[in-house]
Amino acid sequence: TRFTYEFVSEVARGWMPSWLPIVERNGLREYTEEEKHWQCLRRGRYLEFNLLYDRGVKFGLANANPRVEGVMVSAPPKIAFDYNHVLAEGSEEERLVEILKNPKNWV
Repeated sequence: TRFTYEFVSEVARGWMPSWLPIVERNGLREYTEEEKHWQCLRRGRYLEFNLLYDRGVKFGLANANPRVEGVMVSAPPKIAFDYNHVLAEGSEEERLVEILKNPKNWV
């Protein structure tokens, strides 16, 4: 519909002005080994979701000739999974998890 086209166009026009300042601010930032590990843990959770819950992936893997390569090539190149991972109290990671567990209703 026309409304859908206008909505998608508006999102596209707003993308670069909102994304570019974030990249400029953080593009050369050095990350600690702990931050890199946290990123790998989050990527691991992404892969876990895709393999266990995503209907398209589950459907693709349930076929007679599953395309495992197609699923794995879409996975992040580095992941980690720590059993019963405990976040440091007061850390940025703990703050993020609280936000994700208790999202704001923006509408």
